[in-house]
Amino acid sequence: MSNEYLLEVADAPSIVQSHQKDEQIYSSVVQRLEHVLTNFKGQSFVNSYSNEISIASRVLYLAFTTLKGDPTLGEEYTDLVYVNRTGTDLVQKYKKLLFVLSYSVGPYISKKLYTKWSLRNTDSHSNGDAGNSSGDASISYKELLDKISSVHLMLFYFSGAYYEISKRIFGLRYAIGHKLNQNEKMFRKQNSNSLKILGYILLIQSFSKSLPILSQCVKTFLPQQQEQQLNEKNTYSSENDQIDTMALTKNTNLKDSKHIELSDESVFKFIPEESRNCILCLNSMVDPSAAPCGHIFCWDCIINWCKERPECPLCRQTCKMQHVLAIK
Repeated sequence: MSNEYLLEVADAPSIVQSHQKDEQIYSSVVQRLEHVLTNFKGQSFVNSYSNEISIASRVLYLAFTTLKGDPTLGEEYTDLVYVNRTGTDLVQKYKKLLFVLSYSVGPYISKKLYTKWSLRNTDSHSNGDAGNSSGDASISYKELLDKISSVHLMLFYFSGAYYEISKRIFGLRYAIGHKLNQNEKMFRKQNSNSLKILGYILLIQSFSKSLPILSQCVKTFLPQQQEQQLNEKNTYSSENDQIDTMALTKNTNLKDSKHIELSDESVFKFIPEESRNCILCLNSMVDPSAAPCGHIFCWDCIINWCKERPECPLCRQTCKMQHVLAIK
């Protein structure tokens, strides 16, 4: 296959937009399936198996699109097609099957296995010395998943490839389904560069979270008489971090001098009409702002949401107020 026939790899904003569209459709599938099961099995059954129903809905949605060889509604909306890692050929069907299973059922199974392993590890410690078990530091499944997701998202924002971890594992990369002209290439490149800012933000956050671990490692090599001084310095740094976070929150609340309203079609013309509404208030976005995961909401909506629940309303990834980035 000569290079002139190769498709252009997809840009990060198109992939994020496709994912957001699919998440909206997926939520609709979940609601419809819950409605059907409620009629047949009752509300108690639906409440007891909400996770399993969610997984089944995702499997059904991907089975009738990706496995069948058809694009999802989000992929069709942004004209994305699957290609292999090198972008020289289409993806084999067995890799699509592995992706659907790992993407839909993988997190559920891994959580069950992790919980089982943690319980067994706890039991083994309880049978041993009490002193040794008290000194062991454990990490929760959600914390581990957040760390992996943060690293993966950071790589996505920098490279523009593999928005889902399962697609990175099995080599399902997106390409644009039509030939791009020079103006469209430049426009997509500019949008991709703007998303790299989120990658740098995640990099800074990861580095700041690693500081306590690095500090603990340094403490093991310091003389015992310096440990108290180091602890005092770490406490002082932690207090300063809290002050900086409060100051950042206060500064972001001053963002009312000039609003960016997507009800004006001349503003951010590259955002299609179907994506200009905030899923929280269902109105045209005012001061559109991005969470670390890439989902976009009104500034006030996402800030008020994060005050109550520090996570993205769509994908449930960790999102604190200081993580929200205003789009200008």
